[in-house]
Amino acid sequence: MRLDAGRRYLMVAAVLLACYWLVPEGMPRSTAQVGVTVSSMLAVLVAAGSDRPRRVTWAVFSLGPGLSAVADAFTAWHIAVGDPLPYPSLADGAWLAGNVAAGLGLVLLQRGRRVDAAGLLDTAVVTFSGGLVLWVALFQPLQGSLDAGEIVGVAYPVTTILMLAAAVWLVTSMPAPVEGWATAALTSGVLAGLLGNVIYGASDGSLDPQQRWFETFYLLMYAAWGYGALRAATVPAALGESPTWTVSPVRLFAMYAALLVVPGVLLFDYVRELNLSHLPIAIVSALLSLLVPARLWLSMRQLQASTRQRDAYREDLEHQAAHDPLTGLPNRTYIRELLAALMARAARAGHEVALLFVDLDFFKRVNDQLGHAAGDEVLRTAAERMKATLRNGDIVGRQGGDEFVVLIDPVPGPAELVEIAERLVEAISTPIMTGGGKASIGASVGIALARDGQTDPEQLLQDADLAAYRAKGNGRGRVEMFDAAVRAELEARAKLEAEIRHGLATDQFELHYQPVMSVATGQLRSYEALIRWRHPERGMVPPNDFIPTAEESLLIREIGHWVLNTATRQLAAWTEQDRTGHGDVTMAVNISARHLASRTLVDEVRQALHDSGLEAGRLVLEITETVLLDEPTADTHLRDLRALGVAVSLDDFGTGYTSIGQLQKLQVDTLKIDQSFLRSDEPSSQALVQLMVTAAHAFNLDVVAEGVETKEQLDRLAVIGCELAQGYYLGRPKPARDIEVSEVSAGNG
Repeated sequence: MRLDAGRRYLMVAAVLLACYWLVPEGMPRSTAQVGVTVSSMLAVLVAAGSDRPRRVTWAVFSLGPGLSAVADAFTAWHIAVGDPLPYPSLADGAWLAGNVAAGLGLVLLQRGRRVDAAGLLDTAVVTFSGGLVLWVALFQPLQGSLDAGEIVGVAYPVTTILMLAAAVWLVTSMPAPVEGWATAALTSGVLAGLLGNVIYGASDGSLDPQQRWFETFYLLMYAAWGYGALRAATVPAALGESPTWTVSPVRLFAMYAALLVVPGVLLFDYVRELNLSHLPIAIVSALLSLLVPARLWLSMRQLQASTRQRDAYREDLEHQAAHDPLTGLPNRTYIRELLAALMARAARAGHEVALLFVDLDFFKRVNDQLGHAAGDEVLRTAAERMKATLRNGDIVGRQGGDEFVVLIDPVPGPAELVEIAERLVEAISTPIMTGGGKASIGASVGIALARDGQTDPEQLLQDADLAAYRAKGNGRGRVEMFDAAVRAELEARAKLEAEIRHGLATDQFELHYQPVMSVATGQLRSYEALIRWRHPERGMVPPNDFIPTAEESLLIREIGHWVLNTATRQLAAWTEQDRTGHGDVTMAVNISARHLASRTLVDEVRQALHDSGLEAGRLVLEITETVLLDEPTADTHLRDLRALGVAVSLDDFGTGYTSIGQLQKLQVDTLKIDQSFLRSDEPSSQALVQLMVTAAHAFNLDVVAEGVETKEQLDRLAVIGCELAQGYYLGRPKPARDIEVSEVSAGNG
């Protein structure tokens, strides 16, 4: 809006200037002249209203065009009445006062800024050089015989040169390019006014103020001031900025021109034989001889400061590139560089290199339960504790996420290495108070050694990572040393993962379905889909031999996706074959923790139901208690699945940490009592089964008893009111091709 105001003002000023040139001499032209000065004053006052921090400054500056408008009106009145304007007159006083006010306004624009010593020196050089030129042009010819007209004639360029000094200071101090257009307009106006005042002063009032070419300089000055004020008012935020102190080409040219003034004046005196007094020249020369070296010294200081700042900035960038911004530790890239240098040195000296890989335990739970800000606090605290625990010379770095690496130098014996790692585990495991609450984490540490340069840095990191992975798998909070057994375990796991991936791609997996029967009627109520792997070389591979490996990678999600689609399609096919016996039969599919935590699970379930045509209520997703414990997002995803219409069953109930009192808070529909409780003939176990059934019914949950292998077990379940059961007595898991739908529907018999 303010930029638009500046453009609109330029259009108005252009129209008024055109009128001044086109209308006849006399009152019309005087009216156009007054219009330019009045419009300039109004533009500056608009700037004062828009730029509150500098309102007083613009008000003072507005006196420049305002007093000039008064002087122009006074001149126009004399023209209108036919009374010749005397020289000097009150109009001259108003014009001179306007120059002083405008110069003061330019000085006040510097308020709030740090004093720019370079700008002050540049201003002084230009001012003294300009003053010498004025002395040669105006003062010297007068030779001391000054009357009132001559004094006023000299006052015009003198006041303007002071105004120019203020403009030069403004140019050198204003933070470019924030107010570049504004300062250019204000300074250009001053230069135009200076040229007009020099011509007018040199004429001793003999020039007619109504002459177009002469008065145009003043009109351009006022137009430039109006636009500059409106433009400067759009960037009041630059008020408190520090000057840039840059040596621009314009400043260099101005300094060079100022230095040439003294020899130029002397050459002019020699050529024209003016016999100028050398005292003013000597004074200006002496002043410049002091100011210019000071300016050069200041430039050197600024250059040195700029160089130091650049070096500090470069060092800061190098530090940021090599260190983790959160913990301040060496980052992944820098750690590898340090490790490579350490291993090269150790290879030359025949020494060992030891590396600890520290993997935080339960860190994901901190982020999920307390928030990422608390997680950041935990990482910083863990980093500080590790640095405080390690010896001098040892280096800890952040590998990424919740993983850290420690370079041990010098390398002690194996026992001391383990002791260092155990101290790290102990230090990290102490609870940490964060802004979100108390966080309890642990650490699993892997140790790897390199001897005689036989291992490269990447291999050593991988070895330590594998040892930490083994420590985490063996119960967390442990320390493991990498050895041949770990490597063999890694190779076996990698081979098995590749075989699982190949098996999924070549249809080696199949589902076996175990029936779930009604205890009271013996009728089929559900199937549980159980995955089997028919390996081309090893034959039928039981789930316990490949599911743990799949769960350690993302393969378990691919397996879960395949099971979900295959099971829903199979139940839909059986329903099509036997609508009477299978119309309300459900299908239970086991969901792993990784799959349940996946953001795509709900969409996968929705798509599987859509593709198979199966109703959502006929799909049951089975989860374990550990899934609820380890996956904080499980509750949200289960709620979304139940909202879809899918049922949820809590498998192996009684073997985990879920208490009976928590059942009312869980997002489940069915409890599956672990088979270990049914196999025991102890009265306490049987009483516990009855308690679980009663509690489940109290919370409107169905109950499925697993592992029914005898008629006696089935009869006991009937007595305590358990409605569903599965086990070898009721039916073994079979592939779909071996299941006769009509036989299963008829019941166990």
